Amino acid sequence: MRFASTLRRAASGLALFAGLMSVTLPAQAQQDVDYSQVEASPALWHLGDADSDIYIFGTFHILPGDLDWQSDAVTTAFAVSDILMLEADVHSPEAQQTMQALIPQLAFNPPGVTLTSMLDEEGRTLLAEIAPRLGASVASLEPMRPWFAQIVLTLGQMQQMGFDPNAGVEMALLAQRPEGMAMDYFETAEEQLGFMAGLSDDVQAAGLVEGLREMERLPEEIDNMVLAWAEGDMETVNTLFLEQMRDEAPEVYEAIIVRRNHNWVPQIIERLEGEGAYFIAVGAGHLPGEEGVIALLRDQGYTVERQ
Repeated sequence: MRFASTLRRAASGLALFAGLMSVTLPAQAQQDVDYSQVEASPALWHLGDADSDIYIFGTFHILPGDLDWQSDAVTTAFAVSDILMLEADVHSPEAQQTMQALIPQLAFNPPGVTLTSMLDEEGRTLLAEIAPRLGASVASLEPMRPWFAQIVLTLGQMQQMGFDPNAGVEMALLAQRPEGMAMDYFETAEEQLGFMAGLSDDVQAAGLVEGLREMERLPEEIDNMVLAWAEGDMETVNTLFLEQMRDEAPEVYEAIIVRRNHNWVPQIIERLEGEGAYFIAVGAGHLPGEEGVIALLRDQGYTVERQ
């Protein structure tokens, strides 16, 4: 797995990956793994003091509809929480309006610049071959910057695998949120879009071309990550999601993972110093590893226990 996998991980590590479902492509489900047979126990952590409880749960933003990931520990923690805290508000009607206003600026090329003009001959050939398999035409992708085209194609392929845009963790939690449970966020929708849009055009184009080369390997890669996450195997999540990103593209790893983790930890501590019970749900890739949220909190002297 080379840089294309890194860019896919970067995209899937953002809540906007789920918030942009309106741009996914029509696709017929062809699921290889029977997720209904998976006994899920995804990782959940807790820290607290006399008047505060913080539950931290790693999410997957788009999942197979037949995967029952809601373990007893997760369900109980969510039920006793007063506030649901997500990466960013990318699901509300107001956030969707904001994102739709920003997409023309951040996800599309300026007039006169096309997607294929940014690709080499191999990339143009692969795009022409693969896009129709996912229900897209090259013409429909031409206005897009490479990062956005790759998200559209990746989502299309994941839907072919049987992944449901409405089955992601955040969507499920929002649907189950009881009346009176408040909402809180680490980032804005604009910041989320900026993480990918801020990558250079050369980096984006190279990632898209390699992603097209590796498209046949994506189903196995995604299945392996989802199974590791569902089984609470954070060591494997760290290996599959983070270590290769760090080694292959340290600048992307720094921008998408490390910098954001360091920004989030003080916000978690601030909530801990207040009152109430928080259920924090962020992409699972933000939690394991030496630069993960859990390790950073422990480095600050806090006791964070796996539930």
